[in-house]
Amino acid sequence: MSEKIIHKIFPTPIFQFEINDYENINIELLKYIYESYENDKEGVERSNVIGWHSKSFKFEKGNVPHNFIKSIHTYVKEVIANGYGWKYVQEKIGVTEMWAIINKKNSFNKLHNHTNCYLSVVYYVKAPNNCGSIQFYDPNEVKKYRHPEIETRTELSAFGYSIKPKEGNLIIFPSYLYHDVGKNLSDKDRIIISFNVDIKN
Repeated sequence: MSEKIIHKIFPTPIFQFEINDYENINIELLKYIYESYENDKEGVERSNVIGWHSKSFKFEKGNVPHNFIKSIHTYVKEVIANGYGWKYVQEKIGVTEMWAIINKKNSFNKLHNHTNCYLSVVYYVKAPNNCGSIQFYDPNEVKKYRHPEIETRTELSAFGYSIKPKEGNLIIFPSYLYHDVGKNLSDKDRIIISFNVDIKN
């Protein structure tokens, strides 16, 4: 066989990091999230089914959401500047919305994406075994609904990709990417912080 070249011209990246000192960060986040839940058990309804979705957090200098963003800022910068190669100007990078989700047993999140921003982020504060993986779907709509029978699944034939949650892991992905979260089959809470990142022109 002659030389073969495969040009993978439109990759869809999902960046995964384990952040430094996540154990101490999670102690502070858990306290803040459960206090938010106790103060507003109704929350809001978005992609959550049965689970609790907080209202958007307020950013005030020194509060827990503000401190969390400061602690993971370098990872977001890594994705923007080195991952995508976009021009990085700190004053133009902003968090448009941040929230928490508590998925108790049998809770899950239905298929959705995040509009009007460039990047979306999920961070695992509490992730027991069998609490529900995040599943991403190929943005190519035609490929998803019509394809030949797959005998051997490869990265070229796959139309879904699953990531098992792990405490202290930060996942950053393009906001247009559709995703959902499997049912929490454990008896413990699955807790995440999520936010969107936009870049001003």
